[in-house]
Amino acid sequence: MKYAAIRSEGGLIPYDLLEQIANEQILGQKPVDFGLPKDKRLTDEIQRVWSDAQDFWDVFRRRMDSLTEKDPYGTSLTRERWLYPLLNDPQTFAYDLKLQPAAVSLTGASFPISHFAGDPKESPPVHIEGFKADLDQRGPKLRTSPRAMVQEFLNRSEPHIWGIATNGVRFLLLRDSARTARPTYLEFDLQTVLEGNHFHEFALFYRLCHRSRLPRPGEDPTKCLLEQYYQLSIEQGGRVRDKLRDGVEEALKVLGTGFLRHPANAELREKIDAHRLTPAEYHRQLLRLVYRLLFLMVAEERRLIVATGDGSERQQRVYDDFYSVDRLRERTEGLVEQSPFSDLWIGLKQTFSLFSDTRDQNPLGIPPLNGELFSYRAIPDLE
Repeated sequence: MKYAAIRSEGGLIPYDLLEQIANEQILGQKPVDFGLPKDKRLTDEIQRVWSDAQDFWDVFRRRMDSLTEKDPYGTSLTRERWLYPLLNDPQTFAYDLKLQPAAVSLTGASFPISHFAGDPKESPPVHIEGFKADLDQRGPKLRTSPRAMVQEFLNRSEPHIWGIATNGVRFLLLRDSARTARPTYLEFDLQTVLEGNHFHEFALFYRLCHRSRLPRPGEDPTKCLLEQYYQLSIEQGGRVRDKLRDGVEEALKVLGTGFLRHPANAELREKIDAHRLTPAEYHRQLLRLVYRLLFLMVAEERRLIVATGDGSERQQRVYDDFYSVDRLRERTEGLVEQSPFSDLWIGLKQTFSLFSDTRDQNPLGIPPLNGELFSYRAIPDLE
């Protein structure tokens, strides 16, 4: 499933695992796991919280244009009119947020974490900025960005594994990570969720960000549900990589054999027979073709193809309906009769041309990729 307002940066919790959580195919998705009575239906409870969230957001949204000099970033507004009502109520997300009067010191560094989800300092950090603040840019009172500050705190603090950074619009779920060069987090765009009426994405937000998902003071933090999901994603990732390796090998055989057998490819067969195209070079071109497909599958799933801006929604629909590899995958899922026509391959070549640096005009405004993978030299004999 493609999400409009959820992004897993750095693969913190992969999209396929998000689907399992959304479909209750995984542990921790029963009413009792959220502290609800057994006879409660979780979907009904999420629907109730969704209605409350819409009411809270409407009040907050109406006041966004009324900032004062004392609150230029909307910090008090974001906390008091939006996130406190949403997160603190035991009947919504049950966070019990505690404002921190002073910064937390760790190994010689100071961390101005705004809140913790509970009284004990072992409770998860929840840093709340105003909606005007950029979570990825250094603020006036921070030596680094709010996201990076929370990440560094998690990396340095042994009792803390999971934490949150939010400005009320973006809600980032972060985990202790050894990878400092690459950001890793799960992001929910709450404004898009609520104003776009994406209930199913809000339901996933509830299932992943309810207080019951995070570590609790006095308990082993590695036993919390978020950590179990994270470890499960690592295990599944290993299995996926093994399957991917087998899939690439099978794809090379199927595509390589198919091109050679096609009646119209006499020129390709003649090149190989005359040793103008060696088996090694043919293999390399097939491998680049498979890499192209894998690249596009990932980029499409993460909505990274069409640039944002005016007309981007229409261009995205055109790409999805007529150019995407995802559309090609959907067509291959059902049984089809054998056909002598090559229109699917011709269409795929048109998709490849969108990313080539040799095209003067791109109808969807997709900037060319300057690497070798989509250059005209990558698969000349296959094209």
